[in-house]
Amino acid sequence: MKLATTQAMAVSSTQEVRFNQRDQEAALLSREPSYEAVKWPYIVFAPLMWVLAMWVAVKKVTWRLAGGTLTTNTFWFDGLGESCRAIKENAMNWNALDIIYNHQFRYKHGIRGKVDDFWIGMLNAQAVRNRLKMLKHELSLAISSYEHKDTEIKVLSLGSGAAQGIIEVIASLKDRGIVLKALLLDMDQSALDYAKELAYRNGIEDQVSTVNARLSDTVAIAQQFKPDIIEMIGLLDYLPHKKAAGMLQRICDVLPSGGTFIVCNIRHNVEQWFLKWVINWGMIYRNPAALKAIVEDGGFKNYRLMYEPLRIHGMVVATKD
Repeated sequence: MKLATTQAMAVSSTQEVRFNQRDQEAALLSREPSYEAVKWPYIVFAPLMWVLAMWVAVKKVTWRLAGGTLTTNTFWFDGLGESCRAIKENAMNWNALDIIYNHQFRYKHGIRGKVDDFWIGMLNAQAVRNRLKMLKHELSLAISSYEHKDTEIKVLSLGSGAAQGIIEVIASLKDRGIVLKALLLDMDQSALDYAKELAYRNGIEDQVSTVNARLSDTVAIAQQFKPDIIEMIGLLDYLPHKKAAGMLQRICDVLPSGGTFIVCNIRHNVEQWFLKWVINWGMIYRNPAALKAIVEDGGFKNYRLMYEPLRIHGMVVATKD
């Protein structure tokens, strides 16, 4: 009798530990990330940023009429800042995002280091790092909702770039025993090669596959891969409404019932002209109503729209009915 009671207590204790672990994991996943929101230096400096942007625009037009190409947009950005120059030269590319995501502030001394720190701390740079954190948070929540699925959970990333967010999420969930596979689709093989290197560094190279393909190949690839979750971070910033809605419709068609889709779009902000003229980073900016219209025209009715604290990047997490 005592033995049976002791065994029952042991089982109860083990179950309690398991429940406590699940509660702790659920609490960690639901906890909001620590976002960046340093506004005042860049709000104060905004008028000077507009002046710089206008000056660079005039210089570009002048050089173009003269048949030349402007190599340095402004001494105060890509002239002094080494990382700033690298961002400008790789604008709209995964390399630039990699620099912004992983910049080490106060690492480089001297005026060049201070210039890099200032500009890579600007509102849009903070917002894109916030977007990365928000993606990791929402992706973790979405993956956890499939935790009790009998087969492996599959994530398809469209225009993945180096896929830093997905790779870090997979690595963090590996210890929980969640079986997860990711397929990264991008046209840039160098991005996919770097993603493979990141996966190897994080010990999840067997969970990450890549495919060098165009967005137009999404349907065929998704039909073969059968993803539970599809994410498309950043691409909507470059697609006009009709193409964007058509792309989302194809994504909605290939998702299974209950599947999750995560997408982002940038919003109008005080630095957008500086990005266009000084950093050579042009995008399609949309307000919340325009973003919702694309999502709904794409066939998604059940979705959440949220913004990071600076309200520059909006993220939609949609579920297929």
